[in-house]
Amino acid sequence: MQFSNHLGILSAMPEELGSTLDNLIDVKKFKFGDLFLYQGYWVDHINKKNILVTTAWSGWGKVSAARAATRLLSLRGHPIPIKILIFTGVAGALNKNINQWDIIVPNKVCQYDMDARPIFNKFVIPSLNKKYLKTNSILHKWAFDSIEKYLEETNFSNFGKVYDGIIGTADKFISNEKSRNAIIKEFPKMQAVEMEGAAVAQVAHQEEVPWILIRVISDSADKKAVHNFKDFLDEYSKFSWKLVEVLLNNISSINLKN
Repeated sequence: MQFSNHLGILSAMPEELGSTLDNLIDVKKFKFGDLFLYQGYWVDHINKKNILVTTAWSGWGKVSAARAATRLLSLRGHPIPIKILIFTGVAGALNKNINQWDIIVPNKVCQYDMDARPIFNKFVIPSLNKKYLKTNSILHKWAFDSIEKYLEETNFSNFGKVYDGIIGTADKFISNEKSRNAIIKEFPKMQAVEMEGAAVAQVAHQEEVPWILIRVISDSADKKAVHNFKDFLDEYSKFSWKLVEVLLNNISSINLKN
């Protein structure tokens, strides 16, 4: 079978992938210790093409996310290499104007718990000598515009507005004002925080694979975060496939070589 494209799709939790596996055909399962990768194909009926998808949920945190991304990108036997790595899931909002169910497609990410001072400046990734990792501008515009257009045309009630900007990653679940305010002090323009995205971005960057993050706001990273997060996750699992489907439906419209 021939495939027009190959996407890698990762999340931290199965709820964030939702019904993705149910929408793939001829799914194969690969086991690496306690990590499972799944590979199948999705039929693009509009363009009459088959899109290969390799996917997994990594577990929480930067190490688990980096491990899953590395395994996914290096899985042997791919008919064609992974062209784009997508990490999707939920995040806690820092920007007070961003609400639950809003979507963030960041143009750059950082690891706000990285601190190798005095050898490197605070937040700089030593192996890259960078504070921020930026996604491909063409890829970012494609993902942002695809999602925004879908929401405008369908008036889908669950999801809110689409934003870009900065997302921060750390091995911390933020659930109090003190921690939240400390991050905002360091990064006044940061939109949201989570626990995996920038680690996946670093792996993809170093493996020279284009990457994109899609994050839906679950909470406001404050004292209500735990309660809001748990309730939201149950509801979000019913709709998370929609965002994956939007990108699959529009994958033929992007050309990263331009």
